[in-house]
Amino acid sequence: MKKILILALPIVFLTSCGNDNSSSSSESQSSLIAVENPTGNDGVVTNDQPTKQQPTGPTTKIKFLEEVFDFGNVIYPSENQHTFKFKNTGEHPLIIESAKASCGCTVPNKPDEPIMPGKIGEIDVIFRPKEGQQGQKVTKRVTIKANTVPAETYINISANVLKSMKVGE
Repeated sequence: MKKILILALPIVFLTSCGNDNSSSSSESQSSLIAVENPTGNDGVVTNDQPTKQQPTGPTTKIKFLEEVFDFGNVIYPSENQHTFKFKNTGEHPLIIESAKASCGCTVPNKPDEPIMPGKIGEIDVIFRPKEGQQGQKVTKRVTIKANTVPAETYINISANVLKSMKVGE
């Protein structure tokens, strides 16, 4: 009798664990369905929701005079600035929604006002090397999100970060 009880107990345990896993997997599947099929305010599944790459409203074109800038050798710590110039080559005002860097050592400053067709705009990029970047060639990307197709444009900076210079060394 004890042998039957000892053999039956693990079977009951495994069976009950299997039921818990199946219910949690169905819950996660329903969550995935909700995320993959966005609904509008009326609860109807729609596929025409704006995405990250689709600006709303009229689009225009942006052309950077240079997309890459190399600061060359820079010393840690230092502040290094470069101005990227661009032109609105489209037919509508260019609105830069955001300019974000790939790390905290790089700070882009975008224009607040729209850039009219045919006009030149500027984005200042400040690079402040971090201590851990000493002795390395560093490349950073700035992502510009605007009313262009595609919605994101990239500019890059690079620098060779030298070790700090101390007096007496």
